[in-house]
Amino acid sequence: MTFKLENLNGTNQIGESVPGKCPHCEYQTTLQVAVHEALTGSSTWQSSEKTVARFLLRLDCDWCHESSAYIQLANCTRVVRHGGYARALETLSLNQIHPEQTPRQLAPEAPEAVREVFAEASLAEAAGAFRLAGIGYRATVEQIVKDKAAAGKNLYERITSLAAMGVTQDIVDAFHEARFVGNDAAHDALAYSADEIADIAELVNEAVLVLYVQPAQRARMAQQRAARRAAAKQAASQSGP
Repeated sequence: MTFKLENLNGTNQIGESVPGKCPHCEYQTTLQVAVHEALTGSSTWQSSEKTVARFLLRLDCDWCHESSAYIQLANCTRVVRHGGYARALETLSLNQIHPEQTPRQLAPEAPEAVREVFAEASLAEAAGAFRLAGIGYRATVEQIVKDKAAAGKNLYERITSLAAMGVTQDIVDAFHEARFVGNDAAHDALAYSADEIADIAELVNEAVLVLYVQPAQRARMAQQRAARRAAAKQAASQSGP
């Protein structure tokens, strides 16, 4: 998967501190830009015209001190800076190449069918097949609304009906976003970027946490409290006269 990173645009990346999520320790922290090299040649920014180039980017995590590497695709424009010329970048996409991307998995509290479809979509995402991943994450949403017995003659209506079942609007909106992306990929062959597909996967994962994981955790805690009360009552009855 590709982790979102901020502040990668501008004219000087080396030595910059970038807020983001480290793919090693998975902390939301800061990472230092240690390497930023053009893969298509430094001549790409000599022209005043905007061009597109690829860059190798290495980031060092301030928390765990591990390094990660990415391929950055960016618009390059020559700008005047400090009396000379510099290369201004506008990031178009960022693909993680190290550490090796591993497929996402949903928590075991999610229904088996939901986890299986999500895992297949995640395999496509990790392989860079973003159209297939988009379709797969849409199919994951279909499995969730089916599991919730949502009413409606199509996926739009079934997602929308979740609101009347107590599902928050944020989750309803996230499911509609996954539906849009899957439809675009299936019907229009629209290819979204790695970050955009990763965002959809994270939205689905967050929804699963709310719909399945947290209720299961609350149920386990309730059972533990009930068992504790029962044990206390039994101990009290045994110690009586």
